[in-house]
Order: sequence, then structure tokens, then C-alpha cells
Amino acid sequence: MLARRRDVFPIRALIEERSRLFKRIFRLWLSLDLISITIKFLAGIYIPLKLGYTVLVEEYIPATITDYIYISEILEIPLKINSFIIRYLLRLMSLCYPIQVIFLDAGDHVLFHRWKARGSLIEGKDYIRAQRTVLLRISKVLSQEFLYIDTGVKTIEETHKLIMRHILPEHKCDQDYD
Repeated sequence: MLARRRDVFPIRALIEERSRLFKRIFRLWLSLDLISITIKFLAGIYIPLKLGYTVLVEEYIPATITDYIYISEILEIPLKINSFIIRYLLRLMSLCYPIQVIFLDAGDHVLFHRWKARGSLIEGKDYIRAQRTVLLRISKVLSQEFLYIDTGVKTIEETHKLIMRHILPEHKCDQDYD
């Protein structure tokens, strides 16, 4: 509502256009985001896990921590690694052990081409760099099993087979999974 740019994600637009305003509301935004994450986590992850389901989550707590660190650096607001926010998110994540992380990546040019082809908003190169460094490190540390796949050099079918082999190593993964 407060940003004019529509070609980038709303938070990036707000940071770029009204960084002073966002800096003022950053702590409030973090608090509201934690409440939202907690509710989604309980309803969409924790309860289904307790009911015996396998849950597949795309970019959740490690990505959220990375985003908080990235945004705090842009706004020059220190966010310590042992802050309440990060400890709280790690506590939530620890409720789900064992955790497998599958990190899908591709070169910048491939990502930009894919975003353009599907009409997605484009991420900044600095954000992609944060994803490749901070998120990659956090994901490796927090997972019991980690798999990195460069999707820029693999077909969708090859990527699918690698993921299935990682998730279900006891099954033959040459067959199709629906």
C-alpha cells in the first residue's frame, strides 16, 4: 500500500522507496510476522506431523531467518544471531526433527529467465547472493540430511528423480511418482 513500485516484491519496494518508514516499523513488522508464522506453522506443519503425515515445506524457517538478516543489514539495524526472533524460529523448527533440506539453485541468468517466463517478480542480485550464502549455510546446519541440486543443468525429470531418491532411498526412483 505504501510503495509505488510493482515490479519487485512489496518489502523490497518499501525498503527502497520508504526505508525510513520501514526502519521505524521494522520491529513491529517482525513481531506480526512471527505471529503469522507461528499460526501457519502449527496448522500447516506441526499438527500434520503429529498426525503422522510427511510435510513438504518450501522456503520456510531457514529462508525467514535469512530474510530477517538480509533486511536488517539493509536497514542497518543489528539483528544478532542469538536474538529472541531467531531463537524462537529455531525452537519452532526443532519441533520437526528429523529435517531434510533440499536446496534447489541455478545460475543468475537461468533464474532471471525463469522468472521472466512465468511473469514472476524479479529478485535483486544482492538478495540472490544472500540466499546462496546465508540461506545455504543455515540450511546445511539445521538439517539432518541435506541435498543441493543445480537445476540449471538438470531437467525437471532429473531433478524429480534426485529428490525422490533422497526422500525415499529405499524405493526405486526410476519409476514415475504421481
